[in-house]
Amino acid sequence: MTLSATDGLQWHELDGEPEGRGWRMPDTALRTDRLPARAQAVVPQPVWDLSRHSAGLYYRFRTDATRIAARWTVGLEPVAMRHMPASSVSGVDLYAADDRGLLRWASFGAPDAVGTTTDVLLDGIRPAGPGGREFRLYLPLFNRADDVALGVPAGATLQVLDHDPTPPVLYYGTSIVHGAAASRPGMAMPAMLGRRLGRPVINLGFSSNGRMEIELAALYAEVDAAAYLIDCLPNMTTEQVAERAEPFVRRLRQDRPSTPILLVEDRTRTDAWILSDVQENHELRRGALRTAYERLLAEGDGNLHYLSGPGLLGTDGEATVDGSHPTDLGFSRMVTHLLPSCQKMLRN
Repeated sequence: MTLSATDGLQWHELDGEPEGRGWRMPDTALRTDRLPARAQAVVPQPVWDLSRHSAGLYYRFRTDATRIAARWTVGLEPVAMRHMPASSVSGVDLYAADDRGLLRWASFGAPDAVGTTTDVLLDGIRPAGPGGREFRLYLPLFNRADDVALGVPAGATLQVLDHDPTPPVLYYGTSIVHGAAASRPGMAMPAMLGRRLGRPVINLGFSSNGRMEIELAALYAEVDAAAYLIDCLPNMTTEQVAERAEPFVRRLRQDRPSTPILLVEDRTRTDAWILSDVQENHELRRGALRTAYERLLAEGDGNLHYLSGPGLLGTDGEATVDGSHPTDLGFSRMVTHLLPSCQKMLRN
């Protein structure tokens, strides 16, 4: 980036709260925390640490600017991972509404190191008529974004939009829900699902730590969600599924007796065809989840739903980076597979 690229820009600090959270300040210690501050005392320490990543959070804004720059600070190492680039781990991702109002990808920014990054995201933006165009800026998936600001030419208007009042979907799960291994934040499954559904989706994925602790069920029940998606099997043993799935759902039902809940089986790893123990583990965990589901149905839970794992990633074995974590192709397939169940729950 040359100095002239940001010369003459007027900077707007995004000091309000991003969208995509179930709790807001002062419940949260920081505006990019995904769990309330009191959760630190009751959830496992790794869950708390991961909840401070800004996965799934975004700002909506409208501007008539012809150039947009972003400035943000990340403080956690690593800035990139072995299987994920800096654009997703620590970068920002910009979407823009086209002439029909459809959100489409527009640009991204990525840091080279811990600290503050300034990136010109777009230059020469086509005019969109009176009032400008709506944009959405997604924050990093596996880092914390501080001091986020947008730069536009002097004289351009920029308005941060109010939060979408549509009741959100709460999506709880593992590293796959968290966003590994998307190429950029907007390709994580909750972000993509939110655009497809046209409503906020709260990303409560915790890498390697989606394990249905009852304390998390109590926290999630505080959120007035339109639906709950529970997608934890990849991080759980068969014994944990058998012990925890029913109590987890019952704790949600204690405060949310009629909110739709979707239990999602684990995606089939793309190396399961050649590793016998992998396929066996899939079958055992899924069997335990199915048993819990059927018991809850027999008890009269009329708004509990189930989604099978086969088919989530397709059948060609080409949708992951490491056999487990989806690429952008894998996430797109998973969202397409999830969408009918989500739409049906929300219609009802």
